[in-house]
Amino acid sequence: MADAPHPEPHTDENTTDTDRAITDILSEMRTADPDRSTELGRLLVDLLDRRNATDAIRSAEIGAVATGIDRAVRALDDAASSAELMQRACERVAELCSVDKVVLSRLDGDRIIPVAAFSAAPDTMPALPSEFGLPDGSPEADALETNTVTVGSPAPAELRELLGAHGFTTTPVVVDGTPAALVHVGAVLDGSRRHALGVFAEVLGGHFERVGLESRRERQNALLRESARRWTGDPDVDAAPSRGASDLAPSQSDRDVAQQRLLEPLTEREADVVRLILTGASNSAIAAELVITVDTVKSHVKRILRKLGATNRAELIAKYQSPTR
Repeated sequence: MADAPHPEPHTDENTTDTDRAITDILSEMRTADPDRSTELGRLLVDLLDRRNATDAIRSAEIGAVATGIDRAVRALDDAASSAELMQRACERVAELCSVDKVVLSRLDGDRIIPVAAFSAAPDTMPALPSEFGLPDGSPEADALETNTVTVGSPAPAELRELLGAHGFTTTPVVVDGTPAALVHVGAVLDGSRRHALGVFAEVLGGHFERVGLESRRERQNALLRESARRWTGDPDVDAAPSRGASDLAPSQSDRDVAQQRLLEPLTEREADVVRLILTGASNSAIAAELVITVDTVKSHVKRILRKLGATNRAELIAKYQSPTR
């Protein structure tokens, strides 16, 4: 009887290929003669050992990635401003993905605006470039369209001095359901590091929302103090009118109730935009504060004016400042 061809163990680390080879051997062993079955048994043991070793390595990699993500996320927890959060994010991405160069950019429509960067050699780090366009069909455009981590080469000309010329990886950062930023990494990441970058980008979006909310609360408190000063004429007033203030000046609780009534028809994000409008912030400033695009701000403002029955921003501010509403 002629010897059947000997299947060779797969050296590919892909588990599906290994499992297929094991299945083929088990199937052949059902009809093989004793000598062939012995040989197939040795091959089966070898394949099982290889698969177990691969699984152990992957488990260790997953554990290392999870630990790295946890450490990176913890480093963001006490960031007090968007600028500090962006800088820390670049540093943590570099550590998490074992890379030397990272750039974080804000998105404004079809414009990419670099705002923070990290380099393992800070003394040789060039200045951030000016904003540049988002090319159709680019890895950045693909990443934004699919909301996935995407690799590309070469890096955009505007970022090449920062990232180098050996390929890059990019992922969007989504804030309030809208891609608001892009992270560029100066290396083509493998599967596990791409996954880690994607998870970190999701968490980073939540941190931008948290920092924006805290900042908006501070701005709102400042606005209330300024309103109290205008109503009472007392430059030293902190949060409420002094006891000798005019009876016509509404109390702090009255103002809170009035503000709540003003904001009632709005969504949470529209209320955030109104609070910033009341501080005198421009559309660009609001976009930067909320980490959204200027076009998104404009859309929010149009809906806000319609809901509150105001024709323009000045009339909206007057509605808030008026004691009678």
